[in-house]
Amino acid sequence: MRPAFRLTLSEDALKGLVSSPKTAELSAQKAEEIAALARAEAPRNKRGSWNMYSRSISVTAYEEGGVVHAAVQADRHPLLIEYGWKDKRGRRHAGRHILKGALLKVRE
Repeated sequence: MRPAFRLTLSEDALKGLVSSPKTAELSAQKAEEIAALARAEAPRNKRGSWNMYSRSISVTAYEEGGVVHAAVQADRHPLLIEYGWKDKRGRRHAGRHILKGALLKVRE
């Protein structure tokens, strides 16, 4: 199916678009949405560290080379839960892919 219209931007127009304050705001907003979904899906336990995963996820907005970026960053604990780990006995624990799931939900 062909698109209804075609938008062609010059390089200068594209550079202006990706470096605008509104783009920075929208990027940070989407990153916060991804982080909120990941926190909602976070594993919880009944011991003292029940919200360790949620506390370890942060959102950072920055500008690099005139282009605005927003990043959802995770510390070591969420990354172990995301990708899996091996315990001291050598058993493999599969990852839960919570951040990936949150990203896919926002993308849809």
